[in-house]
Amino acid sequence: MRTMYDALTARNILKKDRRPVLVAGYVDRIKYAPWTAADWALFPDALKVRIVKKASTNDGHVLDVEPKDAAPGQAPGWAAMRRRSGFAHPVVYCNRSTWPKVKAAFAVQQVEPPLYWIATATGKPEIPAGAIAAQYLLDVPPGIDISVVADYWPGVDDAPPAPLSAEPGVEIMERITVTPPNAGSNTVRLNLSGSSGAAVVVRPRIDGNGVSHPMWVGNIFAWGSDKAGVGHNPKSEPGYDDKLTSHRRFALPGAVWADLEYSASEPFEIDVVG
Repeated sequence: MRTMYDALTARNILKKDRRPVLVAGYVDRIKYAPWTAADWALFPDALKVRIVKKASTNDGHVLDVEPKDAAPGQAPGWAAMRRRSGFAHPVVYCNRSTWPKVKAAFAVQQVEPPLYWIATATGKPEIPAGAIAAQYLLDVPPGIDISVVADYWPGVDDAPPAPLSAEPGVEIMERITVTPPNAGSNTVRLNLSGSSGAAVVVRPRIDGNGVSHPMWVGNIFAWGSDKAGVGHNPKSEPGYDDKLTSHRRFALPGAVWADLEYSASEPFEIDVVG
């Protein structure tokens, strides 16, 4: 996952991060002035997400649905307008409590649902299922919001991320698909190389809209060639977060096989590298 900053004042972002990966700014006016060309130019290396506040504005990646901006019932018309203009992946920004109203408006008006950027304000960089991004920190000094974004955002990114490539001296041994027998706690056994670079990369699936299917990885018990544990269980590490919404690499140096505990409702992939 990636970090994105948005702000009414573009220069505030530079006080937080001189080289952000993604920035989001405004291209039309309701109360505050939109970003200027000079504002956007402050971020030459960043992916730029364009937000509109008015549902009548035929521009931008994202429609801002919140009080004094666009209303939930206006979102379907804006999304349909953007698609007619050739932009295939319109996005609606709203808070978590408004999200059901926006979804209902698309259903009632029989318009294809958009992608969603949800304001969660939880303080945790987690993307809700069914969303492409989550604004988890609001009004961070000096006046910015911070979001976490999926590894691939259709319409913003040029192309899906490339498949995992081999690092120097590291071989991609196998990619396996795991189909969970149930959504509860399960275990899959993996055969590894026993090398110092032995690792697994767990990859939750990301659909055509760039939305991931969250899953959970618990204990990973790994053994060496002498049938002794190699002691690299990530769950024992302080601050370990077992929820995955994008791929994660688990280093298991010296392991020849491992049992990985997981919980998932959808199939996912594991790359075995060594």
